[in-house]
Order: sequence, then structure tokens, then C-alpha cells
Amino acid sequence: MHLFMFKIFSFLFLLMGVAFQANAVAPVDISQPQYQIGKSVLFLEDARHTLSFSEIEKVPDSEFESVDKNIFSYLFTHSTFYYKFQVKNPQPKAVERLLVFETAWLDFIQVKVISPDQSQQRSLTGNLFPFKQRAAEHPYPNVEHRFEPGISTVYVQVKTRDPFIVPISILDTESLFKNYTSIFATSMFIYGIIIAMILYHFILFASIQLRYYAYYVLYLTSFLAMNVSYNGYTFQFLLQDFPVIQNWIQATTIFLFAIAGLLFAKAFLNLKRYIPLAHTLTKAMIWVFVSVMVISALFGYHEHVMFAIGMSVLFSLFVFTIALLSYLKGNKTARFFLLGTTAGLIGTSVTALTVMAIIPYSHLGYQAVDYGLAIDSILLSFALVDRVKSTEKDKLQAEASANTDALTNVANRRAFNHFCEHLAFDSQNFYQGKLVALMLDIDFFKEINDSFGHSVGDIVLQKVASLLRNNTKSADKIFRMGGEEFLVLLLDTELEDAQKVAERIRAAIEEMETHKENKTISITVSIGMADFLPEDVSLLSTIQLADKALYEAKRSGRNKVVLAVR
Repeated sequence: MHLFMFKIFSFLFLLMGVAFQANAVAPVDISQPQYQIGKSVLFLEDARHTLSFSEIEKVPDSEFESVDKNIFSYLFTHSTFYYKFQVKNPQPKAVERLLVFETAWLDFIQVKVISPDQSQQRSLTGNLFPFKQRAAEHPYPNVEHRFEPGISTVYVQVKTRDPFIVPISILDTESLFKNYTSIFATSMFIYGIIIAMILYHFILFASIQLRYYAYYVLYLTSFLAMNVSYNGYTFQFLLQDFPVIQNWIQATTIFLFAIAGLLFAKAFLNLKRYIPLAHTLTKAMIWVFVSVMVISALFGYHEHVMFAIGMSVLFSLFVFTIALLSYLKGNKTARFFLLGTTAGLIGTSVTALTVMAIIPYSHLGYQAVDYGLAIDSILLSFALVDRVKSTEKDKLQAEASANTDALTNVANRRAFNHFCEHLAFDSQNFYQGKLVALMLDIDFFKEINDSFGHSVGDIVLQKVASLLRNNTKSADKIFRMGGEEFLVLLLDTELEDAQKVAERIRAAIEEMETHKENKTISITVSIGMADFLPEDVSLLSTIQLADKALYEAKRSGRNKVVLAVR
């Protein structure tokens, strides 16, 4: 019996030992910089706010849980969290160390250090207090303590309305700013890219007045404002004495960034043309974001920032979807936009999921939105250039179409007027006096239309235009001036050679045949010609002479070439 009871008690002591060891963590040795000490930390969640920080040391370790990872992260919560860890100073003298909380937006942090002699020291920091309260001028909240030789016990109380991410490091001042320098340099490099893009595209917008350039500038500006605020730079350099404004800027700029992104996507992707339904949905989405931004603010900051971060992921997914659909619908200018949006989507999603503690915290994950949006801004800049080139190409094609006769595919009278506007007063220098104008008119063309129909008349016009192209140089100009009348400008051509070309054209048209229901239709043309001379006031005066010669050819029997008499 005694042996049995001994075994029972031994087993119970073993269980108690295991339970004690489960919460036992090694002290943090501060002889070296200690980054993200989560695995050496115990935590306790106070959901009902019943605990008093002044008596937190009376709570037994059995009430605490091990963090078991480098960084403690949690979803949005109203709870207060307490952390406990021990610090070992193996040196014979006291050393000063900074307790750094590597998340810029934490609201309220209270630190209590119990020294080996049981003396206590408390410190406060966080975004609810002026920036100058921090021990070191750094975006991350921090407090300083002089650790005596031996083992000290540290308690930390944290409350925040933002995503609950608490990376704790214990560093000397040199280590803190050595690490900060590289992070700051990277951030400034990214910001430099963004600012350069903003200035460049603002100048472009001012010069070409394309609306989507303005939205792109707004998009980049809102991203920059969002990024510098939630990284703590606005608090450090601009709003040191205004912590309330700093907090609200962090959340509101996330909404503004998404709204600007939707405006830019709607304008750039030309959704009204390619996907009318997506255009309507995007307009509705913009109003949804504006409404949620305003309404959530009325419920308080916690709800405001919670919706801001959640909807930033929705924004990225939505823009990626409409960009992909636009590209699939044939909008080729969406290709760079789609690539940029993909980079932005990945970066925004990784950062949002990191700060919401859905994926494990890492500095790369936390900064993913910075890298993603930097890549996004560069690719969207390429997209804008691509869009401008495409727009210019469409404009040139539209202009070419407007200047081309649809039936014969030669230049029309509008193209002739445009040609004269540019060259009328410089034609002598441009052509060095070697230019001959031919005015052609199909003889009795009205009878062809009346006898065989306009469809046959159209075929005749097409054949004449084709014959003119085949009997002139590629540099020569051919215009359909209206009806059955054509103008040919023979460039860099002597008058004698021009006469041969005109006669060849007349003879070729005379031999040309068109068939309609076993009937053969033959036509002739009358041609008037005039060469450009130095005394001509303009190119128009030369053409007027050729037009007079054309009427003389018609009056004198048609089917002939007549040179203008000067």
C-alpha cells in the first residue's frame, strides 16, 4: 500500500513538473542584442479587463501561456494582453537597454521592470502619447531601462485598436539605429521612386490633360501618404505632438488609397467601352468604399481601421479581376496594368494577411506592400506609356480612315485640303518646281449609273483608282475629289514625263473593261494637266489650271489629255 501511494505521489509530482516546465522559459541574455524575443515570453489575455497592472506580478506563471514564436500576433481585439519575461545581465555592472516594440501603430504600452533587489520601475510609450515621450527618436515605440546585474523580471501591458502585432526586441542604442538605418534607406529609396513617378506624371497630365494621368498621380500620392503614416514617419517628423491625428491618418489613408486606385482603374481600363457592367460595378464600389470610410469612422477608430485593412484586400482582388477581364476582352493596353496590379495584389494581400495575423509575421511580409506597390507604380507607368501609344495609334488610324475614300481606298477631298494646308505655301521649295497636276474625269459616268446601276458604277470607280495606283509612283498623291473626278499629283516629275504618264493612264482606261450580265462596259476619261511654275502663287493655282484644261478636254471631244495654256 505504501509503495502504491508513493508511486501515485511520484506521478503527480512528475505531472506538476511537466506543467511547470511547459511555461518555463530561459531568461534573455542582454550581453548581446536580442531581436524578437517571443520564444522567451509568456503572455496572458485579459478579455474582460479585470487585471491590475500594479499587481500583475501576483499572477502565477500557471495563468500565463508561452508565445512559442518570435513575434506575438493576433486578430483585431479589444483585449488587454500582458507579457512576462526575464532578463539576464551577466555583467558585473548595470547596462542600459532599450525595449523596442517593432510595430509603429501600437496604442498603449506600459512596462514594469522588477530588478534583482525587488525595486520597480515603470515606463509608458505608444501611439497615444506624444512622440517625445519615447526614449529614442524612432518610429517604433520604445522605453529605456538600466538593468542591474543578475536576473530582472519584465512585465508588459499592451492595448491597441490596430492589428495586434507585438515584436519585442532588447537592444542597445547603436544596434537599434544600425538596423533602422538599413530599413530607413530602403523606405526612402522606394519613396524616391514614388515621388519621381508623381512629379513625372503630374507634368505629363499638365501637358496632355488625360484624366487617367491625374488619377494615377492621386493613386501614387495616396499610397505614399498611407505608407509613411503606418510606418510611423509622419508621427516622427510631422505630427510629434498630435497622436490622435496620427492614428486617424493611418486608417483613413488606406481608404483613400483604395478609392484612388478604383478611380484610376475605371478611367485607364476604359471599362465603359470594354466591360460596361464592370464600369457600373466599379462606380458602385467607389461609393461603397467612400460610405464605409465615413460610416466606420462614426463607430470609432477600431472599426475604422479594421474595415480599412479588410477592404484593402477586397480592393486588390477587385482591381485584379477587372484588369484580367479587360485584357481578355481585347484591351491590349491592360497588359502592363495587369502585371502591375498582380504585384500590388500580392504585396497588399501579404501585408494585410500579416498584420491580421492570418499568416506568420515576418519583416518581409510586413513590408510586402511597399515592394509590391513600388513594382506596381513602375509597371503602371509603362502601362500609361503603352496606353498613350495605343491612343495615338488609334487616333492616327481614325485620321487615316477619315482621310481615305471608303469606296476606292485612295485619299479623299478632306485629305487634299489637309495636304494643301501644310504644303500650299512651301510647295516650290519642297518639290523644287518639279510637280505636275492631273485632273481626271470619267466621261459619261452618269449614264453608267443610270443604265447598269450604282453597284456597277462603284466597280468602275474602284478599277480606275486601282489603275491610277498601278501607273504612278508610290510617292505620288492620288485623291478622289468627288463623284467621278480624281486628282493626281506627280511629284519630282518633268512635264514631258508627266505627259507620257497621263497618256498611258488615258489609254489604259480606254482598254479597261467591266462586265455586267454578259455585257461589256468600256469607259474613257478626260484629263487636264498643268505643271507647277515659280510664278504660281500656290499649289491651288496650279490645280485650278489643270481643272480648266480638263474642261477644255471635255469640250473638245473627251477621251483626251489637254495641257493647260498659260
